[in-house]
Formats: sequence, C-alpha cells, structure tokens
Amino acid sequence: MGSAAVFVISFVVYVLTLCPTFYWEDSAAFCAVHSVLGISHSPGFPIYVLLGRLATMVPLAGAAFNSNLMSALWGSLALALLYLLIARILALTGLNRPLSVFAGAVSTLFLAFTSSFWLQTVRAEVYTLNLFFTLLLMFLAVRWWRSGENEFGLRILFLFSFVLGMSLCNHPLLVTALVPAFLFFFFTTDFKSLLSARKLILLAAFVLLGLSVYLYIPIRSSLGPSINWGRPDSWSALISYLLRTSQPSAAVSESGMPYLNRFWFNLTFPVDQFRLPFFWLGVVGAISLFKSCRRLLLLCVSIFLLNVLTATWATDFSTRNYDLLGYLLPSLSIFTIWFALGLGVVLNWVYREVRNLQAQHLSDARKIVGYAATYALFGLFLALPAFQAWKNSDRCNKRSQTWAHDYAHEILGSVKKDALILVDDDNTLTSLWCLNLAQGIRPDVKAVSVSALTVESYRKQVSLQYQEVRLPGVISSDFGEIARQVARLNAEDLPVYCSHFFNHSEFAQQLRPAGYLFEFSPGEPILTDEDMEDQKSFLRANLTGRNFDIVASEHFGNLLFNLGAFYDQLGGPSSSADYFLWALDIDPDNPRIYFQLGKAFLRNGDKARAQDFLQAGLELDPFNREAKKLLEQT
Repeated sequence: MGSAAVFVISFVVYVLTLCPTFYWEDSAAFCAVHSVLGISHSPGFPIYVLLGRLATMVPLAGAAFNSNLMSALWGSLALALLYLLIARILALTGLNRPLSVFAGAVSTLFLAFTSSFWLQTVRAEVYTLNLFFTLLLMFLAVRWWRSGENEFGLRILFLFSFVLGMSLCNHPLLVTALVPAFLFFFFTTDFKSLLSARKLILLAAFVLLGLSVYLYIPIRSSLGPSINWGRPDSWSALISYLLRTSQPSAAVSESGMPYLNRFWFNLTFPVDQFRLPFFWLGVVGAISLFKSCRRLLLLCVSIFLLNVLTATWATDFSTRNYDLLGYLLPSLSIFTIWFALGLGVVLNWVYREVRNLQAQHLSDARKIVGYAATYALFGLFLALPAFQAWKNSDRCNKRSQTWAHDYAHEILGSVKKDALILVDDDNTLTSLWCLNLAQGIRPDVKAVSVSALTVESYRKQVSLQYQEVRLPGVISSDFGEIARQVARLNAEDLPVYCSHFFNHSEFAQQLRPAGYLFEFSPGEPILTDEDMEDQKSFLRANLTGRNFDIVASEHFGNLLFNLGAFYDQLGGPSSSADYFLWALDIDPDNPRIYFQLGKAFLRNGDKARAQDFLQAGLELDPFNREAKKLLEQT
C-alpha cells in the first residue's frame, strides 16, 4: 500500500506540472528522436529511445507530451521501488511496521519534490529511467544477500546481471561507475561461490543479453532515419560514435572552477536539497545503519561516492544545468535511505517515550501535553513533502512553458521557401527538429548544425538528407568561416539564415537581423535605423512581460546578448549596450552578460562602471579567469 500511495501521489503531481510540449536542450532532441525512431547523440540511449517510440504511439495529447509523460512514469516507479528498498532496510533495524510505512513514505515523497528530482520528471530525459534501473539493481542485490546461497538466490543473481546489461543501454556511464560497488558487495558476501567458472560465464551471458539492445543503433542507422547523429552504421563508426570522436568538440569554458570545489558542492548537495535541519536525520540514519548492518552501509557509501565522483568529472558545473541534477539522483536516493532510517530512529524513540508516558502515574494534563507534542511532531514530518512541493513548485512547474515550441514555430513561419538555416546552438537545432522533422512542419526548410560540419559523418548525413545543399570541400576549424563558406555556396539558390553571426567580422557585414535569426545577403547590406527599430519592435512584442523559466531566460538572454555583440561588431556601441542591458533584464543571473558589459565599458574608458559589472559577474562565477584579468585593468 505504501509503494502504491507514493506512486499515485507523485505521478499525479508530475502530470499536473508536466511540460505540455517539447522542452529545451536534449529534451527536444529526445522528443524528435522518439517520433522518427532515430539515432540520438552519443552514447545513443537505445532502450530509452525504443521505449520513447512506444510512448509516442499512445493516443494522448501528442508525441512530445507522451515523451515527457514517460519521464514522469519512470520517476514515480523509481520512487515506489525506493520505498520498497527502504522498507526492506528498515526491517533490518527492527522498527515496527506502522512506523516503517510512515518513515518510508514521508522520506520518499520528500525526495520526490526536491527540485533535482522533480525537474527530471516533467520533460523528456533519461535520468528517471536510469534511477529506476539503479534502484532495481540495489533492490535485487539486497534481495540476493538476504536469500542466502540457494537456487532462488542464483535466479536473482541472473536477473541482476540481465538488468545490469539493460541499464547499460540507457545511461552506460552512470551505471558503469557503480559496478565496482556492486562487485565488492557480491564478492565480499559470497566470494568462493561466485568464483565458479560456469556461474561467471552464465552471469556474463545474461549481461550480454541485456546489452543486445544496443544492436538497435547500427541496425537503425543503416536504414537512414532523418535524425542519424554520428551515422553509426558500421562497427568502426559505432565505436567512434560510442567514444564520442564523431561528436563536435565543445568550446573551452573560461570558468575554471577547481575540481575539488565541484566535488565538494556535489558531495554536500543533499544539504541543499534536504535543508540543514533535516540533513542531520540522514547522518543519524547512516550511523544507525553502521550499527545494524555495516555491509549494507558500505554498499550505500560506495554508490554515493562513486556517483558524486562521476557527476563531478563528467558534467559541466552549473546550478542551471539540469543534467548535473539528473546525474546526482542516485546519491540523493542513497541519502534518502539514510534520511528514512534517521526518521525511523526518531519516531521509534518518540513511540517508546509515549508508551512510558502511558505507564506512568501522571496527571491528565501532563499526558495531554505529551500526546499533543507527539502528534505535532508526527504532523511536522507528515508535512515535509508538502513543504518541499510548495517550495519548489515555481521552479519545477513547466505546465506553461511552451517557449521552445513557440520559438521554433516563429522561426519556421518567418523564413522564406526552401530556406537553409545555419544553427550554432542546440536549443535552436533540436527545437527545429521537433517541428520540422518530427511533425513535418515546413518540410522545405533545412536546419544544419555548423559546429557538427567539422565531423565527416555529419557532413555525409547532410549531403544525403539535403542533396541541394552545397558544402565546402575543405572544412575550416573556425565555425564563423564554415558558416560564411556554406552561406556563400548556397546563397544563389537558397535563402540562407543563421542563428548567430559566429564572431566573424566579414560574415557579420553580410547579415541582416530577421526576427530571431540573421538573413545572409551576398552583398554588404546597410542597416538602417528603420531596420533596427523593426527588429526591436518584434523582440519587444515577443519577449516583454513573459513568464520565462530559468532555461528560457538563459536562451533569450543569450539571443539578445548575441545581438548586442553583433551590433558591437558593426561599430554600433549604443545599440549593443541597449541589447546587453536588455539581456541582463531578462537573465539577471547570467555572469556572461555582466562580463561582456564590463568589457564594453572598459573599452569605452569607463573603468568605474566596468569594475561594477565585472565584480557583479564574478560574484556569480568567481572562477572566471578572463574576468579576473580584466578587473586588474580597472
């Protein structure tokens, strides 16, 4: 009953706050890939893609909504499984069943409405499915340990191996990082039995059986889907795809936050999610597990630390990065187990004190006070999930966030027939995929990633998919030069647009702002005051007084920032400053904008204002090396 209640409560809330259409970033890419049954970015996530394709076939509110709904479903199933795992561990401590049910349900729902968990359930992403697999592996490991050395235990071990193989088909990095913890747990429990050659071969066979889902990648790629990232249609291409050598290299960030600082932030992330007063319940729970079952504590600590280390190494550090939050879900789930144990310890102590109170010869008034205090304490703990939901609802409720869809729809509605759009950011590319490739809106439009043109497999894909698009024979490593060459080769036959001017002075001279995009002209267009005012009017009508969440704020703030940089490149400092300040108004927590304004004022000789903006930016990004050097010049 407890697991069912956890599932229903969480799932209802997630559905009510679900993004109704595709969201930004990788979420939009996954929605598009689900619809066309394509090949996602490396490492492919084949089991997630196949499940997503099945979800899009359900007649509900649309393919993108169904993809998002799948995240909510796996998130709620993961919570139900976490409750069962907590109940099994609490049983080892001797806590009575009613208190176990209460502590398990409260703790699991407390996690359910943390921002890190909730944000993974309202948009299409792989992290809730990954957590489901991780918790299922933990549950099976504990079940095997408690079953002892018998035929049933061996079946559980084979099932564990098969689930491990399948989980590697969803997010291989996160699962592989936890394998040492499971192996240590198994071999320190039953070392001699597990060294049997026959048993090891069977276990490996079940892992490979689960991993066989990865055959989807080369098979489907060979059929040429419209989204075929990396074209892994041969063994060599598949290896290159899995190792990410077929992916465009990312730009180096100026932010040099030391590894130990990032590690400390991720290590102490439960403090942020559970709040300090309640964090100590997790500490109490860990101590309780140390006393009752050190082997299980070691498994939990190993998973916690390995997950934190992986997240610190593999993800870009930013409190805005939803992927970072998704990476940390396994460690937060481990802390939830400790939190539940700590809550159980406190409740058990209160229960004993109430029983003692009943046995003592006290006045009715004192007993009433004792009972009232007890009920108040239980009520406080019962209210914790509601408190989390209230505190995080503004950030996590994506019900009204249709900005990615509206943005892509505006672009497709504004460009000319047969337009070629050169894209430099994932938000624009993946949003256009959803409408253009997945939903068939404006099939004449061709969206091409400029950065990905540095990769041979992507150039081949573009040549096959858009045969009328001409690509240069020699590809430069400079994105601006690539965009300029592609634009010049195709301008006579196709209208060419781009989402950015690529910081290329010659290319910028041939661009004219057109709504959210720039339109390329082979000549040198002269921007009039009327042109610039028309663009400002368009942006005011679309961006003023809107309900942006943090990701939409960052996207449109960057769009305005790029316009400011564009006008700055053309020598229009007054226009550029207007756009920089506008970008800051939309996204006031973006350090990049503060740094750019600081550079602009420093270039104009206003060192006092330059210092103010650089210092404000460093408060948000204290490890930015370039900003520190500029600040020394003020």
